Amino acid sequence: MKKLLMSLAAVIAGVVFLLGSIRIVERQQMAAEINRLRDDLYRSRLASDRCRGSLQTSEAALRALGLTIDSLRNRVDSFEALGGGRVPAELYDEYLGTFDSYNDSVGVWEGRERRLRSAEAACRTTIQEHNAVTDSLQAILAEAGIEAG
Repeated sequence: MKKLLMSLAAVIAGVVFLLGSIRIVERQQMAAEINRLRDDLYRSRLASDRCRGSLQTSEAALRALGLTIDSLRNRVDSFEALGGGRVPAELYDEYLGTFDSYNDSVGVWEGRERRLRSAEAACRTTIQEHNAVTDSLQAILAEAGIEAG
């Protein structure tokens, strides 16, 4: 009987040890996953912040170029208004230079605008990835009973 109780106690101790070990391993795995997600979140936040900053700079440059184009267009219009739709001969060279600058600027603006749209799409993807990592981290923290701050 004593042997049976000792065997039963050993089995119970083994089960308790095994369950405790499993719990420790699960906690270590969860802690590692939380740390990995935090690192991923940090990197994705940096990438999305850089992306937003780059977009803001590009948008400001495009707006400034738009103002320059508007100014050139107004100058072209003013040349044409001097002669009732025709440019006076003595101003034609200056008019032609302004008109060429206007046309060149419009082409530059269109190229920059296309690149900005492409960059916006890339940034949207970067921000969505950041949001997905945030959601994953919040879910695993909630699962672990840790309040996200």
